[in-house]
Amino acid sequence: MSQIEFTLENWEKCKCVTCPVQAENQCFLEKHEKTHEIMPKIKKTDMMESPEMFPGMYCVNGKTTCRNLDTKQICQCHSCPLWVEYDLLHDKPMRYYCRDGAAK
Repeated sequence: MSQIEFTLENWEKCKCVTCPVQAENQCFLEKHEKTHEIMPKIKKTDMMESPEMFPGMYCVNGKTTCRNLDTKQICQCHSCPLWVEYDLLHDKPMRYYCRDGAAK
């Protein structure tokens, strides 16, 4: 696997923010709201905050710090452009990066 970089471009491709596994999670919703508040500043300065500030890109960042994810919901990683671009089908874990950690 090629190393996936934590960049604004990759974050915008990421499907984690629309994934039903965390769609009802209060911790995720709060982080997502804060991200949208600071996004204009980030885009204007082209400067990325630390990855922990952004919900998503768990294939890069590893497990979420939010608890009580609904892993009975179907993971959406396979529909993400990063999944195809970085050939994540052949890496471990294969999905549920938010629960199981970053792709290796």
